[in-house]
Amino acid sequence: MKQIRIVIIGFGGMGSQYARLLRDGEVKGGILTGICCRNAKGQETIKAEYPQVKLYRNVDEVFEHADEFDAVAVVTPHDTHVPIGKRTFAAGKHLICDKPAGVCTREVKELMEAGDQAGKAFAMIFNVRTRPAFAMARQMIAEEQLGTLTRAVWVCNTWYRSPAYHNQAPWRSTWSGEHGGLLINQCQHFLDIWQWILGMPKEIEASLDFGKYHAIAVDDSVEIRFLYESGLRGTMISSSGDAPGTNRFEIWGTRGRITIEDGERLIFDENVIPIDEFDRINQEVYGKPDYLRQVIELPDEPGAYETVFQNFVNHILQGEPLLASGEDGLKGLQLANGSYLSEWLHQKVELPVDDDLYVEMMERKVQEERAKSLDSAGESGL
Repeated sequence: MKQIRIVIIGFGGMGSQYARLLRDGEVKGGILTGICCRNAKGQETIKAEYPQVKLYRNVDEVFEHADEFDAVAVVTPHDTHVPIGKRTFAAGKHLICDKPAGVCTREVKELMEAGDQAGKAFAMIFNVRTRPAFAMARQMIAEEQLGTLTRAVWVCNTWYRSPAYHNQAPWRSTWSGEHGGLLINQCQHFLDIWQWILGMPKEIEASLDFGKYHAIAVDDSVEIRFLYESGLRGTMISSSGDAPGTNRFEIWGTRGRITIEDGERLIFDENVIPIDEFDRINQEVYGKPDYLRQVIELPDEPGAYETVFQNFVNHILQGEPLLASGEDGLKGLQLANGSYLSEWLHQKVELPVDDDLYVEMMERKVQEERAKSLDSAGESGL
């Protein structure tokens, strides 16, 4: 059986996890042939725990040996995803990328074009899509079991992060390092699920707080309104400073409501008579439709990362459709970039976003942060 030789670039928390599942044979047809790690401690770990795997000390060294692998998994800081991705496609290799696809929509479009020109796979590690509750909700909506969609609300503030998290690296939770906070980092998963289930809105309106909970410059609290041409209205509320948090996604339509609790439990409250029909026949002043509650039985959740990597390998070897593609990465980033623009401009923003305006305003944030850092260093006598 042909095997896809995979190199992992980045050996932090997630990169090491992906390395283990590939090393341990959890992905049929996929084999770990190399790991790229720049720090000495990580290199010693790789030598001890992955003696049969090639160690690359930097990205240049990886691509100097492009004949040794077929695909690259990018698990590095956000602003390096696109540059490394472009080098991957230029070398004629397949790409699977951790979220986000990049830091701005303009560069991700360039990356997608490079992948198309190379004729190579571009997959995203959106592992939350493997949860049966979300997949079933998506199927039910596609089958119009909810009828015409009217409203959706997702409260998902289970991303609590303490100062220990924000302080773990100088690039973490900064405009110049991560190019954002909650929206570009944790919320990429749920923004992806939102558009995967409900599609992309026409307009977006956001209210964001920056450093509301801890001493960081980036967003740690968000409220977003999604406005659809169909009349569907949606709201997402999230933060990385509330505890305990809630994860509850409710979607209403003329035939009832779907509720997803903690990404694991799916409840369907189905109207006995659809609302539009009930409105035509009801004569009671305070009449309202009855409904029947069903707790939907779900299959066991598969190993999320094993499923994502298996799908990537199957796509390359057998043409299996990707669970999440680079285009999906672009959509999730559209929602994040659009939310930032909405807050900065104090207005609704149409999608797709103005790529050039976003780059300009983000660069302004980066420069302001760097100037403030220099001023602080000067004041402290450094």
